[in-house]
Amino acid sequence: MWKAITRKLSLKRTKYQFYAGAMVSVFLFFIVSAFVFPDYTSVKHSTIGTSLDLTHRQVTLIDEVYYEDKNLVEMNFYATIPDAATAKNLTIEVTDSSNSKKKLPVTTKKINESFYVVFVEGLPKKWQSIKVQLTEEGASSTDIDMVEPFYVANEKVLHKDTFKAKSVTYYEAKQINIFIDQSEKTLAKNKKEIKKLKESNVKILEVNRDIQSNISYQTEEKKQEMKSEIQANEQKIVSQKESIDNLEKENKELELAIEKAKKQKDLLEWL
Repeated sequence: MWKAITRKLSLKRTKYQFYAGAMVSVFLFFIVSAFVFPDYTSVKHSTIGTSLDLTHRQVTLIDEVYYEDKNLVEMNFYATIPDAATAKNLTIEVTDSSNSKKKLPVTTKKINESFYVVFVEGLPKKWQSIKVQLTEEGASSTDIDMVEPFYVANEKVLHKDTFKAKSVTYYEAKQINIFIDQSEKTLAKNKKEIKKLKESNVKILEVNRDIQSNISYQTEEKKQEMKSEIQANEQKIVSQKESIDNLEKENKELELAIEKAKKQKDLLEWL
């Protein structure tokens, strides 16, 4: 009997030791994983389309890619130009996010007043994230501090194997492509709004007909209310027709601009 009890206790001890060992193993796995597989979910990264407001213009990130063979990040920026008198060149400073004092080599190619191509070189082999500070020439330290920088994270940026230098005409064509894409989106949005306004006008006319058909047997006070409602609806129809005309005019201008842009792009690609 004593042997049976001892054997039973031994089995229980072995069982608890197994569970304890398993728990320790799982705990150690997560500890090691934190070092072997870093958590990149908290690393800052500016996605394409991110815009920042400088003193005199707005800057939008329109493309970004990391070339593994050159250990190089390329970023493309579009900057609005509010006034020729206040337009200033952009200056770019890049630092390693983990070491703000370590400036990285930067080459900036100004394609035109609104299109800039930035190459960030000399990246560490195992870089994690870089901070890209854009400012206007002559900006004060206060202005710089008020502007949030762009960020590029290694684990989130598009990777490509091989870098190939591109011509100025390539970037000019790329800028035109962006214009065409944005214009076509505006066209589609306008057409959707025109359809919505036309359907609304049809519905308002139906409502007015219903009100008119029931007005004859109402009290004088109610008749005046119904007439006022009809007039307000008619004014809304007029207002919405004006909006439709403006949108249709804008669409015609956009279609012409897109046609010209495509011809210009074809010419650039032919050169």
